[in-house]
Amino acid sequence: MDKKLRANIWKFYLFNIFSGFVLYYAIDKIFMEARGLSVTEIAIVLIVYDVLFIILEVPSGALADRWSRKYILALNMVFFILNTLAWVLAHDIRLFLLGSMAASVHMALHSGTDTSFLYDTLKQLKRDGDYEKTLGNSIFWSNLTAILAGVTGGVIADRLGLELPFWITIGFSFIAVFIALSFTEPEIHRTTGALKYWTHIIETGKLLWKHPFIKHVIVFWVIMGVTLMLIDEYGQLYFRGIGIPIYMLGILAAVGSGIEAITGKFAYRLSKFSRRRVFTIALIISIAGFIVVGLTKTWYGVVFAFLPWLAYYSILPLFLNDLHKELPSGQRATGESFTSLLRSLVFIPAGLGFGIMADRISIFMAFLAIGIVLAIYLIVFLFASYRRFSDYYPRKSEL
Repeated sequence: MDKKLRANIWKFYLFNIFSGFVLYYAIDKIFMEARGLSVTEIAIVLIVYDVLFIILEVPSGALADRWSRKYILALNMVFFILNTLAWVLAHDIRLFLLGSMAASVHMALHSGTDTSFLYDTLKQLKRDGDYEKTLGNSIFWSNLTAILAGVTGGVIADRLGLELPFWITIGFSFIAVFIALSFTEPEIHRTTGALKYWTHIIETGKLLWKHPFIKHVIVFWVIMGVTLMLIDEYGQLYFRGIGIPIYMLGILAAVGSGIEAITGKFAYRLSKFSRRRVFTIALIISIAGFIVVGLTKTWYGVVFAFLPWLAYYSILPLFLNDLHKELPSGQRATGESFTSLLRSLVFIPAGLGFGIMADRISIFMAFLAIGIVLAIYLIVFLFASYRRFSDYYPRKSEL
């Protein structure tokens, strides 16, 4: 059994490599524009995604906790294939909306399931102390592949048309389905029958709400996540606004993946430092990126556009480790689903407001507004985090 569980780790790396080999991420918003969608319509597509995601997120996490995580991971890739197929066939907003709904199911099934599966695999092998490092390695290898996908997708789109990257991606997604089906399910998470389905969800929500440190960290993670999502989703439009050619978008997507890979791999080394200091510095880095991007309308702003990536992925493994450490095995996927649910609830008004501001004023002013909001939150964070963080994580060292 231990041999099969150990195989889960390298299979987990492979699953994330193939499921993340998406050649059209660097050009999907450009593709939508080419099919006639405005920035506001693109925002509506994303909001529909988030509305359905909100409905499905927590129930899907509970399903993963109570049924089979490997089958959930396989099913999530089936819906991603449907998402990709609908988009490549779309010529107006209707099929983009249908594809967005499939993407919602895909992400709801994925969210919390993969990281909980990894944590329980390591815990059953008595290696849960390696979680941050192992997750970081997975992020590293999957993003190296994403770099190749981003560069290749941009070149293919520029020379052979915007549709081909979508079709090639579907083949890699099918491989990920079969890898997921080959996983060995850890036994320690099986809690079906311990609580009724909806009682399980309610109890997990109560557990998160009553935990002061985790509750505060979730708010921080949601704000960092939402702002990163905005520059991730609309960064292509900023790059085009300053005159970046289409073939360069793949290279820029590769840069983002490279930052995610490197910071994810080495983020575990930050665990020895005060969480408050690490999170504060990450917030300041993100603020600087958004403000410079908002004020800069030349190629010089490109470097600063990636600072939010650096900030977010430096703290992601730390956040997930803290969250899973505080939750019982049978509630890990559900607990992470609650955090993703909250992030989506915040992203809906933020995304709509961003789209309207970008259409009516400029994409630059929209990013500047994000930087100002984050600067205001920094003050709130410093006051609110001082007692909670020092109580939970004594300062062993300072940055």
